[in-house]
Amino acid sequence: MALILTVFCESLWAEVIDRVCAFVDNDAITLSEFEKTYNETKAKIPTITKDEVLNIMINRILLKRAAVAMRIMGTDEDKIIAEYIDLKVRSYVIIKEEAIEVYYNQHKQELAGADISDVRGDIEKLLIEEDVNARLKALLADLRKQAYVKLQAE
Repeated sequence: MALILTVFCESLWAEVIDRVCAFVDNDAITLSEFEKTYNETKAKIPTITKDEVLNIMINRILLKRAAVAMRIMGTDEDKIIAEYIDLKVRSYVIIKEEAIEVYYNQHKQELAGADISDVRGDIEKLLIEEDVNARLKALLADLRKQAYVKLQAE
């Protein structure tokens, strides 16, 4: 005696609601999150590329994770990241008077002959931001080395 089992299957339809653009360890950046961020950023900075926006999103995940590891808390992600950058990067930046004078002497024409005492503050701010950006770039490179970052092909 043979037992015959018949299974009737209805057609199952699956709809893709969203897909993943990138992984940062266990965090995923979805296509809808990416498109929203890209459109918002493109409205403010028309020349920005999709790759730049995706890298910014990845960097924000890495920075926020590092901030939380330092027990920096808050309700606003921007403030958490800014405080982390202030503690981990900006606090180490020191601009010496000699650097301000060198910059002034190299850029006298661009400064329209302004006296160094009139532009010292602006030069110092510029040099601070340059140094912060360089240090932040190095920090992000280190954070990326420690994380698993995978970009999904389109």
